[in-house]
Amino acid sequence: MKWFRGLLLVGLLVSATNTFAQHGYPANMFGDTLHAPFVYGVASGDPMTDRVMLWTKVVPSRRTAIVQVTWQVSEDSLFSSIVSEGSASAIEMHDHCVRVDAAGLQPGGRYFYRFISENGEVSAIGKARTLPQENVGKLKLAVVSCSSIWAGFFNAYARIAEREDVDFVVHLGDYVYDYPDSRQLNRMPSFPQEDVKDKEGWRERHKYYLMDADLRKARQEKTWIAEWDNHDIDLPDKAKTSDAIEVFYEYVPVRMMDPLHPEQIYRSFRFGKLAELHMIDMFYYRGKTEFAEGKKSVLGEAQFDWLKEQLKSSDAHWQLIGNQEMMTDWLSEDTPSFMRKQNGNGRVFDTGNWNGYPEDRQRFYDFLKENDLKNTVVLTGDIHMTFVMDMTGWPTCKTEYNKRTGEGSVGVEITGPSISRINMKESGVPGFLLPLVRSWSMGANPHHRWEEFGSHGYFTLEVTQEKSVAEIWFVPIKKQTIKQRMAKRFTVLSGQGHWER
Repeated sequence: MKWFRGLLLVGLLVSATNTFAQHGYPANMFGDTLHAPFVYGVASGDPMTDRVMLWTKVVPSRRTAIVQVTWQVSEDSLFSSIVSEGSASAIEMHDHCVRVDAAGLQPGGRYFYRFISENGEVSAIGKARTLPQENVGKLKLAVVSCSSIWAGFFNAYARIAEREDVDFVVHLGDYVYDYPDSRQLNRMPSFPQEDVKDKEGWRERHKYYLMDADLRKARQEKTWIAEWDNHDIDLPDKAKTSDAIEVFYEYVPVRMMDPLHPEQIYRSFRFGKLAELHMIDMFYYRGKTEFAEGKKSVLGEAQFDWLKEQLKSSDAHWQLIGNQEMMTDWLSEDTPSFMRKQNGNGRVFDTGNWNGYPEDRQRFYDFLKENDLKNTVVLTGDIHMTFVMDMTGWPTCKTEYNKRTGEGSVGVEITGPSISRINMKESGVPGFLLPLVRSWSMGANPHHRWEEFGSHGYFTLEVTQEKSVAEIWFVPIKKQTIKQRMAKRFTVLSGQGHWER
């Protein structure tokens, strides 16, 4: 986490108070032994109009290189109307994970799926959806990021799993973490949790996460569209990043776009003519190439060209961009000096995201303006706090941007809260100071419509022809609970390019 490090020198270490479950696991962490050998559950992801990726993992009763399983997709939960089925191999080389690209499905379909072992044991029944093809009146996404299993309970995943109004889940990165944050240890096991160093470490980390019943439920109930960020694939030894990428594909139902280049995860999803979602990857490519002499690129030229072509050629009414790290400026120039000195470069709080590449970002903003792509909504994770922002390269220039009306904005961005990873409040900023810090930040950033620094949860985006509506949902993490609250709702009208006042 890159924001507000050292804002105050006071750190809070929260003691672990959870009751430990059998084998030293915290509460609500256990394998799905009812459906053994599929104890890590099932999942679906990367939908297309005629297919969807299905996932499970087999835990063999004895050491074996290959285990055969059968998979079935049905229109009903009793599997009396099977529409697609086949066999698959759980191979030891891939930790006995099973990935199936289940084809032969109908556009906009709602399906049930399951796996069956050689001995007739049946997995939990999952639900999957395919992409719609043409006439789509409404789309609703639940957007999540930054889920630290040691920081607290995954209540947000449980609430999303229960929501019948959510069509798909979009995960914007840091699905798993390579290490606990010592300032936020609310839910620790009795055995040590060390930093991930190699392929086997990543596999153990993914398996540990899937002991969480709420995460398994969210994967079982919803079809996910996911990508990675730094904690998912970063390693001290960059040569081993390929191991982390390999394991990510093993455990997350993401379709590999190019087997020769598994690091390429950027891809698009079309929801009829209503919306198209472009999942971009700024983490892996940022700063590696130049778009002009001495000017670093955020996405790399190949991905930037791909994104421009996707946006220009799309006939969808709304263009949604799944983006790992903040795109819009978070300015620090007009905040108190202690905030500026300890964070960023004196102009912005974080130079590791798009804020550190203003010239390249302006290229993108200019492209949106030149092509009149006002119905662009950027969905962002990573920062662990909530920001609702108009997108402008000149937020403090009154002739370029009007904060009262939003005129001059080329689109909108919302960065959501973390599922559980540490935020500003938990990093040591006393709660009574948060309103003051927020006031300083909002004053320095006229293009920010709302900020919140001390809560966890997720946000939804509901898209219709007329408008896109974002709702921020806050969910407690320190104990298991069914509570959640809708904190704020924001609307962007079609053709406006800014959040409504």
